[in-house]
Amino acid sequence: MNEKPIIEKPVTAPYVCKMIGVSRPALHKWSKAGLVRSHKIGGKLFYFQSEVMEDLRKC
Repeated sequence: MNEKPIIEKPVTAPYVCKMIGVSRPALHKWSKAGLVRSHKIGGKLFYFQSEVMEDLRKC
C-alpha cells in the first residue's frame, strides 16, 4: 500500500492547554519532567497534538 505520510502542524501551549484542560504552568511542568513531548522551534515551545495525546495515554 502506498499511503502518504500525514504531516502535522505544530501547535502552541495555549492550544494544548485548552485541548486537554490544564493550566500553562502544569503543561510546562509536564514538559520539563518529560511526561509530554515538546519541541523548540525558533526559540518557542511547540507541541504536536498526536504526541501529546499519545503521551497522556501512557501516563
